[in-house]
Amino acid sequence: MATRKQIEANRRNAQLSTGPRTAAGKAVSRFNALKTGIDARLQIIPGEEPEALDALKAEYRERFKPANTEQSLLVDVLVRYDWQLRRLRVSEAQLWKLGIRNDWTPGQEIPFGKAFYRVPLTFRRLQRTVESASREYLRHLEELKRMQSESAAA
Repeated sequence: MATRKQIEANRRNAQLSTGPRTAAGKAVSRFNALKTGIDARLQIIPGEEPEALDALKAEYRERFKPANTEQSLLVDVLVRYDWQLRRLRVSEAQLWKLGIRNDWTPGQEIPFGKAFYRVPLTFRRLQRTVESASREYLRHLEELKRMQSESAAA
């Protein structure tokens, strides 16, 4: 339990911390909690094209034509996982490039092995994330297909 003195100090300190005030500061701070992008309020991160995500959403909506709120939610989930998997493929390519760049010489036979050897945990973590996202994508896809076949049968 906090003492009265600690509570008062907390209140004074809270008055000093009012968050970003400029447009630039607010633009930067909106990404503070971004980890993987899956639960982010914003699905676009710097370097990605919002139009590409919009096109992907339209493609999924056209393909699955959700008939109700639940199906629409599942389509949104599929889009998020698809987007994450695309992002992870880019991340993997960047990791390889980063790992090879520092000590690759033309004619070297094992640049990928060296890169993997230096950062195996990073590649394993990435692979686990890809596998998890792939499983979740397939699980939600099956659920959507099940719901749509039930709707068609009714």
